[in-house]
Amino acid sequence: MSYSNKPVPSLTPQISSPNQRALNKLQQDFNKKVAQIEQLKQEIATRRDSMDLAQKRIEKELRPVIMQQVEKRVELAHLLDEAFALPLFSFREKEKLAQLITEITLDLIQSYERRDLVALHDRYAELSYAELQVYTEDEEDLPDEGIAEEEPGIADDWDDLDDFERIQAQLDREEAEREQARQNRQKGRKTKAQQVKEAKAKAELSNISKASRRVYTDLAKQLHPDKERDETKRVWKEEAMKRVTQAYHQDDFFELLRLQMEFLQEQGIALDTMPDEQLQYYVKLLDDQLNELQTELNDFIFGPNATFYDRFCGSPKQMNQKFKRAKESLAYELEQLKQNLRVLQDPQMIKVLLK
Repeated sequence: MSYSNKPVPSLTPQISSPNQRALNKLQQDFNKKVAQIEQLKQEIATRRDSMDLAQKRIEKELRPVIMQQVEKRVELAHLLDEAFALPLFSFREKEKLAQLITEITLDLIQSYERRDLVALHDRYAELSYAELQVYTEDEEDLPDEGIAEEEPGIADDWDDLDDFERIQAQLDREEAEREQARQNRQKGRKTKAQQVKEAKAKAELSNISKASRRVYTDLAKQLHPDKERDETKRVWKEEAMKRVTQAYHQDDFFELLRLQMEFLQEQGIALDTMPDEQLQYYVKLLDDQLNELQTELNDFIFGPNATFYDRFCGSPKQMNQKFKRAKESLAYELEQLKQNLRVLQDPQMIKVLLK
């Protein structure tokens, strides 16, 4: 057995037979599940890293242009405010103008925290911003009875801009609201079968927790570095113990098991000698974790993260292409805003807009 001062390598535990004897079905099932878990963990980690990088690139590459657009929309709101006082517009046109100013300022206040526009919003809105906040909170407290269709508003070509920064938060909020509404509807409706199923799930989680504690305790005894006199071995054990402790605190049974098997391999212990009863128990726990990881991956693919991932993430090449298109689109929209502001200096063009 040999140790090195390099970090403990990340290996997928696999049972193999030293004498080339064929593995039994249980051993094959174990190998299959740990390989699937390792693949899922890598895919989830890759997607999470891609999303983190996309968030940083949005902040660095897209946010400056978005904030320029915000400033132009603020200019547009003030321009329309100045035009409102002109005798050029009919009563109906002023109603539309007031609605347009209200929509622009409300979005800027809510999405970009432009509190300096609250007074302008309140000048034209039926409800002040403070009253609107109270009304919204009251609406959220009401039972969910379906989503009403939005009434068609005034077409606003200068307001049709993508908010790249708040996509993720908005999607997460909507998903959380739907989930909360679903849970509220289901309260008090659980059948006896559902209650039994929930109790069984809790028991399985408890089994995983107990198994994790057992594996952690065994590894902590074997890897404790304080009693190790050999410096090389002590450094190796310190690194391994950090990973064991991290896996335990994250309730990652697969990682604990992988580290245990890695340690057994380091000790020269053949994994194919593991008793079937213990192996069968491990297979059951790995199957539970496999389902959890698949659910987590499905959340990336189909859940609230899906839109953000499809829009900004992927391989380095895909991400570069997506950000190139996003920057080109934002730059074009910014130029359109500037052009529209120049055109709307003429009040007659505002009348055209309102029509």
